[in-house]
Amino acid sequence: MRREQNAFSLMELLLVLALISVIVTIAVPTWRHHQLAAGRQQAWLQLHRLGLQQEMWHLQHGHYFADITLVTPALDPLSYSYQIQLSEVGFILSATVNANGPQSHDTRCWRLSLADTGEVKSLGKGGEIGVCK
Repeated sequence: MRREQNAFSLMELLLVLALISVIVTIAVPTWRHHQLAAGRQQAWLQLHRLGLQQEMWHLQHGHYFADITLVTPALDPLSYSYQIQLSEVGFILSATVNANGPQSHDTRCWRLSLADTGEVKSLGKGGEIGVCK
């Protein structure tokens, strides 16, 4: 007589665990990469929004503002810290990764900058220059 098998064998269980571990090994770095890219894109959008507010302020008041608190709605300080550098004829806006924030693993694009001329730059954590959007 033959007995019906109602449970998984050890070999079947090990095979399923091996397949799941391979899938997780591939999926987690890809997911993390997309998370960092989304945070970086959010910072670029914030810099462009800040640049538009600078231009509107310049049209209304004849000069650019240097106080970051004038930005409405306020910038999210969790992932990036934002700065405004004024020159005699324009401005440079920058976003730097917060060391303890969710973007802290983004070493490729550590500092992003946008000038009033439309020039965009990105610096890696080690100072290497690269354009990442």
